[in-house]
Amino acid sequence: MPTVQVPQFINLESKIVGPLTLRQFLFIGGGGFLIFILQYVLQTWLWLMVSIFIALFSIALAFVKINEQPLHKVLINALKFYISPRLYTWKRPQKTKKIFEEKKPIPPQEKPSQKRLTVEELEQIAKELEEKEK
Repeated sequence: MPTVQVPQFINLESKIVGPLTLRQFLFIGGGGFLIFILQYVLQTWLWLMVSIFIALFSIALAFVKINEQPLHKVLINALKFYISPRLYTWKRPQKTKKIFEEKKPIPPQEKPSQKRLTVEELEQIAKELEEKEK
């Protein structure tokens, strides 16, 4: 029976461009492209200040991890937290109609007192039954 090697590092991203993953390459490439476009739009001193900020931010997005989570996921989760409402209201559950009504326990009824029959009365009843059968 042939043996099969089990993959060990299935949670690691593949290195696509040199030592960078595709996500890291896109963050750095996007930052570089934005800096390149802003060079023609802004004045030199303003472009230099903005480009340093963009470069640091794109490098941080590509490489920084907080509690084993990439920085872009942390920023998205923080944004969702600050945008979403934090007022939680209690909603009363709707009353549902019961299909089957609960059976109420039947109170024990008093049994009528049973009369004890004597031997003569039993013999008389037996004779009456024999006569009815005939």
